[in-house]
Amino acid sequence: MNNKALEYYFPTRYWHRLEDGRLQCDLCPRSCKLHEGQEGLCFVRARHHDAVVLTTYGRSSGYCIDPIEKKPLNHFYPGTAVLSFGTAGCNLACKFCQNWDMSKAREMDVLADQAPPEVIARAARELGCQSVAYTYNDPVIFLEYAIDVAKACRQQGIKSVAVTAGYISPEPRREFFSYMDAANVDLKSFSETFYRQICGAHLQSILETLLYIKHETSVWLELTTLL
Repeated sequence: MNNKALEYYFPTRYWHRLEDGRLQCDLCPRSCKLHEGQEGLCFVRARHHDAVVLTTYGRSSGYCIDPIEKKPLNHFYPGTAVLSFGTAGCNLACKFCQNWDMSKAREMDVLADQAPPEVIARAARELGCQSVAYTYNDPVIFLEYAIDVAKACRQQGIKSVAVTAGYISPEPRREFFSYMDAANVDLKSFSETFYRQICGAHLQSILETLLYIKHETSVWLELTTLL
């Protein structure tokens, strides 16, 4: 690993050590078990120096100013602009992914832009955006970075929007959505077989996320479904 890449390593919170010496990432139901130097399926949470780190903190794969309806959110500050950005990697393995070049990127050169949280928040305000959207790839995998951006946005009066598949474990779910103001959850199917065979995930975990957002948070929730 080169020294430039190490600059973006950031300590994560959700992991524990197993009896066999591996470290288990507890961010999502995948529960990746890592030897030193290994990455999880998401490619961006990795074991380094006996800890699990986020390897994409403070870097973005790109930015775009969009209408909020493009996220899509049709009833959250309609008619306003949103600053969209993402990083790289994903904890699903959808065979039909339209953003595969970012969501399955293993090379860090896809992350061309340095993007400290305060810079993103300030840019959103200066560009007249009502909100910032964590999108292109699933923000749950860069939870620590997304939360820090959301904190900076709140200081600027900017809302935070998660565009996510909702595949996240209960404890990090509580922390992540406590900093979000709105979410569009991509419910790809109501079939466990579809999720298992096409997305490499499990439907029940997504349904639990939807129920949690709806009943236990004040986050504005809209769904996207594939027809």
